[in-house]
Amino acid sequence: MTWRTTFLFVVLATLVVVLIDWLTSIGILPISQVINYSDAGLRFIRVWIWLAIAIGFIVPTIAFIVWFKYPEVRKVFGFYLLILVIQIVTEKIASSVWLPSLVVSIGTLYTAGRVWQLWYEQQSLKTTDLSQANFKIINSVLWVLLLFWSSNLIMLLTPCWPSIL
Repeated sequence: MTWRTTFLFVVLATLVVVLIDWLTSIGILPISQVINYSDAGLRFIRVWIWLAIAIGFIVPTIAFIVWFKYPEVRKVFGFYLLILVIQIVTEKIASSVWLPSLVVSIGTLYTAGRVWQLWYEQQSLKTTDLSQANFKIINSVLWVLLLFWSSNLIMLLTPCWPSIL
């Protein structure tokens, strides 16, 4: 990832979110303005959010701090955390200013982008000069993140999208 790639992704995702909001507000897209979770679905989402905080935010933050002196690793986790923070801010603003249901669209866009980002960065780390032990640990963290965010994408497509359609 580079600053340019990150900026382009955020701009593109923002334009898509604005388009979804506009098309929903004029009645072209059949998306509910609120999220209609069942009680069980709401409990599941609450647990999933805590899991996302633990796996998706705390683990990469620790990796960023522990391997801060390695520029390649700092770049990987730095851009990852930057895009994650931008997603959280975007979801907070969009759900309070526009439609609360936009968090599902935003989550889907950013999660798909994050899966691509993690896959790309995992491939690019293969060419770095990290020690074998550091590479294995960092690669394992990236695999855990990839598996979690891939699961998150499935979760968004199964209970979340049906709750707004």
